Amino acid sequence: MRRITSIILSLFVTFISFAQINPQGLLERDPSVRYGKFDNGLTYYIKHNDKPAERADYYLFTNVGAIQETPAQNGLAHFLEHMALNGTKNLPGKMMINYFESIGASFGPNINASTGVEQTMYMLTNIPTTREGIIDTALLVMHDYSAFVTNDPVEIDKERGVIIEEWRTRRTAEWRSMEKMWEHLYKGSKYATCNIIGTKENLETFPASELQDFYHTWYRPDLQAVVVVGDIDPDEIEAKLRALFDDIPAHENPQPKEEILLPENEEPIVGIITDPETRVSQVQFVIKYPLLTPRMARQYGAGFMNDLALDLVNAVFSERFGDIAKQANAPFFAGDASFTNLITTSDAFMTGVAFADGKALTAFEAALTEIEKAKRFGFTEGELDRAKTNMIANAERATSNAESRKNGEYVRDYMTDFFMDWPFMTPAYKEEQIKGYLPFLSPDVINAFLKSISYDKNVVVLYQAPEREGLEHPVEQDFITIIDKVKNAEMESNLQEEELGELVDAALLLGSKVKEEKEGLFNSTVWTLENGIRVVVRPSDYKKEEVTFHLQVPGGKSLIAESELPSVDDNMMYLYNNLAGVSHFPSTKLSKMLTGKIVSEAPFIEDEFHGVSGQCAPKDFETLMQSVYLQVTEPRFVEEEIAPAFTQLNAIVPNLSKQPNYIFSEAFLKTAYGDNPRRQLISMDLVEKMSVASLEQSYKTLFSNMAGACVYITGNVDLETIKPLVEKYLGSLPTAGKGSAYIDHNLQVVPGKVENIFNASMTTPKSSVLLIYSGDLKYDLENVLTMQAFRYTLDLIYTETIREEEGATYGVGTQGSVSAIPQNRGEMIIQFDTDPVRVEEMIKLAIQGVEDIANNGPTEEQMVKVRENFLKNVSESRISNSYWANNLRQYDLTGVDLDTEREAIINSLTAEKVKNFVADFIGQGNLVKIVMNPEE
Repeated sequence: MRRITSIILSLFVTFISFAQINPQGLLERDPSVRYGKFDNGLTYYIKHNDKPAERADYYLFTNVGAIQETPAQNGLAHFLEHMALNGTKNLPGKMMINYFESIGASFGPNINASTGVEQTMYMLTNIPTTREGIIDTALLVMHDYSAFVTNDPVEIDKERGVIIEEWRTRRTAEWRSMEKMWEHLYKGSKYATCNIIGTKENLETFPASELQDFYHTWYRPDLQAVVVVGDIDPDEIEAKLRALFDDIPAHENPQPKEEILLPENEEPIVGIITDPETRVSQVQFVIKYPLLTPRMARQYGAGFMNDLALDLVNAVFSERFGDIAKQANAPFFAGDASFTNLITTSDAFMTGVAFADGKALTAFEAALTEIEKAKRFGFTEGELDRAKTNMIANAERATSNAESRKNGEYVRDYMTDFFMDWPFMTPAYKEEQIKGYLPFLSPDVINAFLKSISYDKNVVVLYQAPEREGLEHPVEQDFITIIDKVKNAEMESNLQEEELGELVDAALLLGSKVKEEKEGLFNSTVWTLENGIRVVVRPSDYKKEEVTFHLQVPGGKSLIAESELPSVDDNMMYLYNNLAGVSHFPSTKLSKMLTGKIVSEAPFIEDEFHGVSGQCAPKDFETLMQSVYLQVTEPRFVEEEIAPAFTQLNAIVPNLSKQPNYIFSEAFLKTAYGDNPRRQLISMDLVEKMSVASLEQSYKTLFSNMAGACVYITGNVDLETIKPLVEKYLGSLPTAGKGSAYIDHNLQVVPGKVENIFNASMTTPKSSVLLIYSGDLKYDLENVLTMQAFRYTLDLIYTETIREEEGATYGVGTQGSVSAIPQNRGEMIIQFDTDPVRVEEMIKLAIQGVEDIANNGPTEEQMVKVRENFLKNVSESRISNSYWANNLRQYDLTGVDLDTEREAIINSLTAEKVKNFVADFIGQGNLVKIVMNPEE
């Protein structure tokens, strides 16, 4: 696999005369980033960015993960991440979390950490920079994470329960299968037995000294980087960091990180992995390689070009496999092939396909045949041109959007620099490099590389499928036989390029002019077209390359007969959007026609509304309008093109009934909505009632008349530029009469006190709990915000009690909502998993949390956290196009302005108001309780 590097190196002499690219030269890092190392070895990245204003992100990268653990430390890299949030030298106990919550940050969204096999990260995101003290505290947290986590044995023992409950929640079929896959994929190396979260036994019994030893051995400045990005002064931040981290010396005689190489295998390694709760059958074909772009080469132009070549190959394989999956009798319903990174020292060429149960060998042979065809016949010039065009379009978009980037987008660049040695560049410079190198990646160069793909050694085959009676699985030799068969098979390319054409002949459209223009809410402009369609446009430059679009008409599923509902199920609509295409363009052809366009749209059919939503780059607005026009006037319903949807549903849905989460969701819908036929979970009974004819009839019934339609356009648009396009395409949509109205089918949570406590078969025993409070509630901004104050207070209470004090759950999820359509209603949903032994006790605690608020109200400390969090979120939300689009829609539908008085109402929130609100709400006496326990 080193061959591609030699191909690129052979081109060096050709490149010398091109000033903008130099394969032998170092790539230029973004000069606006303050980047370097302190004397103790700590790396730092500092970047000023005022998107959003008065906010900053703080990260500590640690180039250490679960792979550094000893057997006695199994799971402790992840456990340590938790302990960092439980007390440091300068911020003991929960002081750090309490402090940041008091200034508006949230535990989870803003205060968090993550652990992987090879890296660990700690983050404080969207933290206010309005006071120097806040900045200093955030920096102090990063300092303490680096070397001064307390790891108090008492706190360690308290945290064991939380992490065991995380283990319980995460240990799904997917997780169990992943662990088994690693045993085969990484066979013969430490990675084969690496377990990020650890075993339940070790989490219960490890001595605190093991965690402390791991921390002191591996948390050191030469393996760490601190990142500060936001509305800050880089000079001041660098000086603060230099002084702050001065008390952390470089380690003397630090333990070196072991370079773990994957052993080669001459014969294919085959893993047959089954689980009773697996949803879908799939197989992966993996060829392991040393790093295709050596780490040292990544700093140079040659490394960049090497990676660019791999991206081209991946893009063409994605197109090919996507086209196959959309065929009527496709051997697999999802698939891809790509070069990817496995671990720090190894890459892989990985091919994966998903298929109907029992069809593994057919799917595997088809996938391998596509790889062999690429080896023998290469890619076409048309395929590579499309991939290159899309690359350039994305690079140009990134350059245009450079000044609109939020902090997290910068952080991702520094992450790949620190952990993977890919240098961070300005989008403009990266675009220049892409445009400079792509012409040299000709079909001859790429196809020469494809010929070097070899199955002779380092091959791993991973088969996953449901474990159930009657389903026979292949054996190891079956896959090896197919590999040999494909190697020696006679085959032809059979690939033909087709003429693409134009989406719409605009000259044939009559359109309709704007007959009325007026100012709208939130600095919007409202056009009423002659065909009656109302268009609300709110220009902004929050993101230079974003335009959002939403067309909606009252009606949706409420107008469809119960007998036809299965065919417009959300799952079916998702698959239809992926497969159908429009007009006389199949989906496979349509995607090629949109090469180089940054545009996406999809029709939707919801409970009370239907329409089309999408987004695009400003330059592609006309293409978006054409696509929307065709989705409404010329939808495509070709039976054989939509057939893969039924293949996929028939493959996956029968296996869902064994999944605990599916069983629980089914019980939720039946219990909470009284087994209403309009509230059904996907099932084989539903699938058997679906048909393309029914979908087409329902779709055309709804979309044949756009009378009453409202359109919302937000983003970087110029009114005079888009106006004629709106008139041409939206003005040509069919309208007649007053249009439709939705029907209220009373799809509300059932009233009264309702319980459903049942047992279900599951591999990992756990109890799942769902509590739903509901009732009548007027839809207005005060009630919306007070409901959210209720929810946020519950989050604070449950984190303190059920999670931290009791150690009985990884987390309690809450969701509070107030709606006006079809009725003025409110809901508070509370959900968590826990140890079956403690389920009744935790349900009582959850209900007690609600009743305490109703009886006593939140504490003043909790109210401060509520108000500060809500005020913080206001300014962050207001630089989002989707925020304004939603508020404009809600105002049109309900007459409620969700923004103008937001700060005033937030500041007026008191404990007494929240108490009275909750008391009145739960006083209506409606509570649904659903509990799923494991079978004995």
